[in-house]
This record gives sequence, C-alpha cells and structure tokens, in this order.
Amino acid sequence: MRNTILATGLGVLLLLCGSCKKDYSLSIAGTWEIRSAQNSMIPTISYPPGNDSLLKFTNTTYAVYSKGQMIKSGTYRVVEDHSFNALSVSSGQFTHRIIYDGNSGGYKIFLQVTGNELRFLAGDFSVDGGSDVRYERTEMGM
Repeated sequence: MRNTILATGLGVLLLLCGSCKKDYSLSIAGTWEIRSAQNSMIPTISYPPGNDSLLKFTNTTYAVYSKGQMIKSGTYRVVEDHSFNALSVSSGQFTHRIIYDGNSGGYKIFLQVTGNELRFLAGDFSVDGGSDVRYERTEMGM
C-alpha cells in the first residue's frame, strides 16, 4: 500500500513537471531611444543620445515619442516567428516579431534584444526594401 501511494505520488509529480512549460517570451518593457535608422537604399542615419525620439513599452502597451511629444500609442505583443529570411542575418537570429494594435496580418517587423540594444528589421533587403532601426535602452521597464 505504501509503495502504491509513493509510486502514484511520483507519477503525479513527473506528470506535473513534464507539463510545465518555460516562458521564452521576449520582454522589451522599458524606454528605448533611437540610435540609428537605415531604410531602403538611404544611408544609415545616426542619432546622438538625448535626441528625445523614444519608444516606451510596458508589458502590453507602447507609446512613440518624437522630440518629447507622444505621437502614437496602443497595444502590442511579441510572438515567436522563424520566417525572417535575409542574407545579412545569421540563422537563429530575429526569431520574434512585434504585432502592433492586433494587426497580425500587416507588415512583419522582427526584433532582437542584445544587451541594451533593441533592433528592428523589416522588409526585403535583397530588393533594397529593408529597414534596420536600432534603439538603446535608457530605462528598464516594470
């Protein structure tokens, strides 16, 4: 009887552990200031610290600021997506994309966080239609 209870308890424990999933979601909560932008064939534009062009993210909302004024806000979510394909990006990078305001059928914007850098890639670089925008974290999110 004791062995049966022990075996049942161990079985339940293994089932619970086996059904646990780790959350691998990418958190971008915080304040980010633009550092560079390259769109299509236009040369990269660099922005100095203190330029007041910011992205502010909570866990579910975003706000875009230009020169200290909010110009857009809404909701977002980050989803795993391995469909990004570019000659200039190594395999395994940019495996998440951001969906603004529930528009999952729109233009795909992929992102990656490395240290204090948030980088967005979108479009098709092979036909000179890509976009590469980089931000630096200025404040951690909650």
